This record gives sequence, structure tokens and C-alpha cells, in this order.
Amino acid sequence: MMSRITKTVLLLLIALCLSAGASGAQEEKKKELEIGKWYPKLDFGLVLTQSAYSNNWNGDEQGQIAWNFILNSALQRQFTPKVNWANNLKLAFGHTHSQKFSADDPGVRVWDRPEKTTDLIDFESLLRFTLHRWVDPYAAVRLLSQFLDSSDPYGRDVWFSPLTLFGSVGVAREFYRTEDEMFLSRVGAAVRQNMRQFYPDPPAISDDSRTETSHDAGIEWVTDYRIKVLEDKVLWTSKLTVYKPFEYSFRGTMEDVGTALGDAELSDYPLAVDLNWENIFTAEILSWLNVNLYVMFIYDKYDNSIMPEFNSDGDLINEADVRAAVRKAGQFKETLGIGITYKFL
Repeated sequence: MMSRITKTVLLLLIALCLSAGASGAQEEKKKELEIGKWYPKLDFGLVLTQSAYSNNWNGDEQGQIAWNFILNSALQRQFTPKVNWANNLKLAFGHTHSQKFSADDPGVRVWDRPEKTTDLIDFESLLRFTLHRWVDPYAAVRLLSQFLDSSDPYGRDVWFSPLTLFGSVGVAREFYRTEDEMFLSRVGAAVRQNMRQFYPDPPAISDDSRTETSHDAGIEWVTDYRIKVLEDKVLWTSKLTVYKPFEYSFRGTMEDVGTALGDAELSDYPLAVDLNWENIFTAEILSWLNVNLYVMFIYDKYDNSIMPEFNSDGDLINEADVRAAVRKAGQFKETLGIGITYKFL
């Protein structure tokens, strides 16, 4: 039986193929970038919701403050007829502050510690040699991280962890580009480095953090797609990333971990295909007011940034982290925001 992941990928491919088939009708609108000119884009937005109640409020409602900040930017330049450089940066961060009844005095509402609702740092730089052939050579780097890692059970935060660096070279094809539409796909060899900072000991023992690094290498396929839909009222931006690693620096260690956890196949999980499919639907209500729907689907059978840690006796000391890194099913994320957006460029 066809898996859900396979069906998802096939549905996307069908949509992309149908769009590619219609690209012939777009030729008259094809947009050629002016040589030597920078094409910048920068827009950001802040979404805020708030509610609060006095201690004598007749009801069990509890206050909440939720805010999300998003920034999307791009910078592209056609240096020569054969050299194109494109950069994209996405930032997002948000917190939810919740009011709850005090454990010591049930009649008093207190504000709990804020919880993170969204956190993203995503920067990609793509250098493409536009030779006007069926495919163009390219080289790309990508950085993925988050502002704040709050996963420590003792409440100690770590900034910019985990951090993942991608480097890839291969061939790309831009099927078409117009004022409102774009379809670019590329495939190449890729290497990935994962760096994670964490606290190995409880605060009573030590507050010193440690950084571990892992590496893997494989093949990457990335497809970027942008089009206006629903009578040009909604901009759909889609990015599909498929990565198949063939080597992992901790694979030998993972065999011992699999034996310890009773999962003989665990050593193969870091080499499973990773899939990340991002979709952003933006509807402009007013020049300064947008509705933004963000949908992400991830399939990552094992989070390669989680590296097994052993003590001097050879015992696995981060078993809970390793078990949490195993995700045999796909992950889904959806956020809907209505708020002020300012387009700077």
C-alpha cells in the first residue's frame, strides 16, 4: 500500500507538472532580470492577541498574550548573462503568555512563564550559472536554526541551537519566471553539518554547556514554486526539500544504541530520506493588512542533530533525547495569522 508520504510527494509532483505544462502560455510574460541590478524584497509583520481578567472575575477564563513576529526577505542580482545570485532569509519568533490560577491561592490569577510558539532562522544563498541550456550548474549554502532552545528540563536556555549548515552543488532548471510566478528545481550532492549545544548535567552538578557536532552527506533535491491563485488574490509560495543521506558520522555508534534500546533498525534511521514541504498562503486584505497561512509537513525518521552520549562506563546517558529523536511518522505544523504587515521594499 502506498504510504502517506509517497502520496503527498506524488500530489505535489502532479501539481508542479501541471503548472509546468502551462508554462508555455507564460512565455509572453517571461521576466528577464536586468544585468547588474539588485532586486531586493523585505516585508515583516507582527500578530498580537491579548486577554486578561481580574482576580474577582466571575468565570474560569484565563488571560493570554500571544505574539508572533515574521520577516521574509530576498535579494537577487544577475551579475552577468551567465551568473545569477539569489538570497532568501526567513525569520520567525513568537511567545504565548498564559494566566492561570495560583497553586497556593486558587482565587488569584498569576502569569505563567512564557512558552515559545514559533521559532525559525532560515537563510539560503544560491549561485546559479545561467548558461541558457536545459540545466544550469549551481552551488548553494543554507543555514537552519532557531533563536532559543528551551528543551532543557531545568529551564536553562541555549541560543541558536541546534544549527544546521547545508552545502550543495549540482544542476538546476528554471522552468519559468514571470512577475507573479516562478518554478525552479535543482538536484545535487550535499553535505550537512549539525551542531547542538546542551547541558549534560543537572544544575546541582554543573551549569556548563557542551557542543557536539555530526556530519552526513548525500543527495538533495529542492523545488521552489510561487504562483498567484484564486483569481490572483492569494500568493502561494511552496518549497519542497528532499534529502537522502548515504553516510552519517555516528552510524557505528547508532548500532550500539539500537542494541541498547532494543531496536535493531535504529542504525538505519539516520540514513532515511528526509522530506520538508513548506507552503505559505498570503492574502492581502489591505496594503498593510495580510492573512497568512503557513503549513509545513516534515518527515525525518531520525533527527541527526541528536547525537548519543555515553558515560565512562559505556552507558547511554541521553536515552530520552535519542528516543525523542525517532519520529517514524510525519510531522505537521500549521499557523494562521492576521495582522499588520509592512512591505519595506
